[in-house]
Amino acid sequence: MARKKQSLLELINPSPKQKVAFEKLRTHKFLLYGGAMYGGKSYWLRWALIALLVHYFKKYKLRNVVAGLFCEDYPSLKDRHLSKISSEFPEWLGEMHSDHKNYGKSFVLAPEYGGGVIAFRNLDDPSKYASAEFAAIAVDELTKNPIETFTALRHRLRWPQIKDCKFIAGTNPGSIGHIWVKKYWMDRDFPPEEEEKEQFVYVPAKYSDNPYINPDYERTLNSLPPKQRKAFRDGDWDIFAGQYFDEWSRKHNTCKPFVIPKHWMRFLWLDYGYTAPSAVYWAALDEVGRVYVYRELYVKEHTYNKLARKIEEKTPEEEREMLEGNMVADPAIFSKVVQGKELAKSGAEEMQEATKGWLIFRKGNNDRIIGWGIMRQYMKSFKLDGKTTSKLIYFNTCRNAIRTIPAMVHDSTKPEDIDTLGEDHAADSTRYGLMDIYELMSEKPKVIKKVRTTDDIFEDDMKAMREEEERKENDIDWMSI
Repeated sequence: MARKKQSLLELINPSPKQKVAFEKLRTHKFLLYGGAMYGGKSYWLRWALIALLVHYFKKYKLRNVVAGLFCEDYPSLKDRHLSKISSEFPEWLGEMHSDHKNYGKSFVLAPEYGGGVIAFRNLDDPSKYASAEFAAIAVDELTKNPIETFTALRHRLRWPQIKDCKFIAGTNPGSIGHIWVKKYWMDRDFPPEEEEKEQFVYVPAKYSDNPYINPDYERTLNSLPPKQRKAFRDGDWDIFAGQYFDEWSRKHNTCKPFVIPKHWMRFLWLDYGYTAPSAVYWAALDEVGRVYVYRELYVKEHTYNKLARKIEEKTPEEEREMLEGNMVADPAIFSKVVQGKELAKSGAEEMQEATKGWLIFRKGNNDRIIGWGIMRQYMKSFKLDGKTTSKLIYFNTCRNAIRTIPAMVHDSTKPEDIDTLGEDHAADSTRYGLMDIYELMSEKPKVIKKVRTTDDIFEDDMKAMREEEERKENDIDWMSI
């Protein structure tokens, strides 16, 4: 009996949110779909590649076009995709091959659909694809990978005669790639050299978007602690599993800019980097102990001299005197030894000279664990006059601090510390600054100085007169015969 003709859309039967993703795929080159667990991401990726291969065959009359579907390792590839193919793809659509033209495990479309290939690959070593070409690339759980993996795969995205190659991905918040994925697709914060920024699009998917709700899994998600529940069930990119500062709340740790009162104490913090960014922050302390971080300088490839001048330029004249004595920086800039080589001046000295003596930093306390603990205390929300606030609040113009600090994760070998492979420059700068303020505001033994009264002065004068009289009497006695 002849097979009933069925459209691809009917075969896929996408959810409303998956339909949105398909529509965006038509108009954008780099599409990220997902956010929450069980949002139908892996299913959508498989069928999106099928749809693209059929599209390339119909539009360009090209056969045997190859698309790649990647996971971070083979077990993940097997669990998320290979185990689903036999029950999900009908036999008439194509068949699985263990080794098709050296593509390894692949699904090959039937000849009437162009014979396109989905090559299933893992990303344990992205360099092995250095000479490969793919008309479309799909990465499942993109945040499991560093940005270097994305860059490497992006360079493999090409196919003769095809002008609309696509990169698609699905992911949850968290893991090592959280920060760069959020930066590109959610914050739309691209490096200056990016020429395809308009081609990036994010389609959020929540657990509730999946029409095939699993009650047991739903109960599991709803039983998670509030922060993890927001990340995994609702796809909240400011909160995720493994997050170091789970106290962070965009609502309570950020605010719109306002005019800082002149009587508030001012502070300047620095974490220096050259190939990595230098993170400079201006902060103010209000009457109840809240620290408002109101200005940010986040730049790469600035020498000490150049950075010092940039800091001076960004600091209005009336603020400079307020900041004197309240500038703190990472201890590394005070060293005169770099890679075993003795320098004539330290970085701190260079910055002081570049600003004619104005920019004088103190050496920051580099006790990381205690410092992170202090940051946690400042981040926590509390009630003040019936309203919820916190003691660490960034102006929303401090984009890099707001982007990177909540994305810090625990070190895998030293969980009480932050993973230094992350973009921790804003966090380090803040740590130095808050430790400085904490030590300044901490209770210290007070030296009580007695205030001299008029009676005290009179008594001292009388005592001095008596001593003088006694001295004279003693002198007379000594001289007598």
